[in-house]
Amino acid sequence: MNESSREGPVPSSAGRRRQRGYNASRVGDLNRGLVIEGIRQSPGIGRTHLAAETGLTPSAITQIVAALMEEGLVAEVAATPAADGAGRPRLGQPIRGLRLISGYAATIGLHFDHEFARAVLVDVAGNIIAHEKEQLRIEEPEASTHLLATLFSRLDAHPLRPNRLLGVGVSVMGPVDHDRGAVGQSSQYPAWRNYPFEKALSERIGHDVFIAINGAAAGLGEYWFGGGHHLPSYIYAFVGYGLGGALIFNRRAVRGSYGNAGEIGHIHTYPDGEICYCGARGCLETVVSLRGLARFLGKPTVEALDFTAPDFCDDPDLGRWVEQAGTDLGRALTSVSNIVDISNILMSGLLPEPVLGRLVERTRRTVAAYQMNARPRPIVLERAQAPSDLVAALGAAAMPLYGNLF
Repeated sequence: MNESSREGPVPSSAGRRRQRGYNASRVGDLNRGLVIEGIRQSPGIGRTHLAAETGLTPSAITQIVAALMEEGLVAEVAATPAADGAGRPRLGQPIRGLRLISGYAATIGLHFDHEFARAVLVDVAGNIIAHEKEQLRIEEPEASTHLLATLFSRLDAHPLRPNRLLGVGVSVMGPVDHDRGAVGQSSQYPAWRNYPFEKALSERIGHDVFIAINGAAAGLGEYWFGGGHHLPSYIYAFVGYGLGGALIFNRRAVRGSYGNAGEIGHIHTYPDGEICYCGARGCLETVVSLRGLARFLGKPTVEALDFTAPDFCDDPDLGRWVEQAGTDLGRALTSVSNIVDISNILMSGLLPEPVLGRLVERTRRTVAAYQMNARPRPIVLERAQAPSDLVAALGAAAMPLYGNLF
């Protein structure tokens, strides 16, 4: 067998592994994905503009679009007159725009955290058809799996669901062990440690499932359903019960070797700090999270935080927490940005709107103060746009698209 025909990466003479190339069919799949993504991001886009956006030749665009139209995924929209640079109508053939056919197929995204399970049904054009939410008992893996399967069944039977279901994605607590299909591998929930979650859920719903940790799923959700699609790469931070994160690089989530990349909440920050739910001491999320906020304000649990209290946002202790959390998070995000060389950061979370806004602003000021002066592009930190309560489930719903359309 010659070297080029072997399966997998081939060791070079220097002991390193060579990157594998793409054969013609794989290149075709990538180009097809670029076209679908371009149409999804800009409904009504014309073929000429699509060629410019994707870098593909007009003839390649024509062939790919023709195949997608024959497949039933893409349709032409009403013709619009072409315009010149000044916006004046041009003479000649009107531009025929393209759109994805929403009824072509759907995906279902499932998500669970420390208190709730959520499910969302979306079509390939990015429309949210329906979503569900139920409280769960996170300490009980079997009960949690049963609830997720129940939510799936409700959406799977939804009257507006397209006939074709491309797949099911699940946003889960980390860390994950993909080799064993296990999730939530922390000392706080020992019952999850050897529970075969992926296998159990797949058998209950009758579908294979795509799994990602909550932070990575939320980062994908922001790309597909928020403002992330305008950025090819960004760092994502989500302040929830813990502190989740994601690295989106060239429009894909960086998974890492075992599926746990982006866990910024577990950056060691406080040498003499509290024990984190992961079992380590002094993780960033022991302060920068809803749990950290509850502890800072002297509350026994997150549920004891009364965000609706008239004076909640005026609490001086809350102001001190925002100051510390924004400073520590800003330093951590600046370090991550320096390591991965990504200049855009998006932030979201489950905090009340005024509090989240203050935290984002304090974090932004810290990033501006600590970033390298010699950076070719300064770090830009912005608020994420996808709905914070659904973003992880939406990201889970996007995962099957990568395996089926891209």
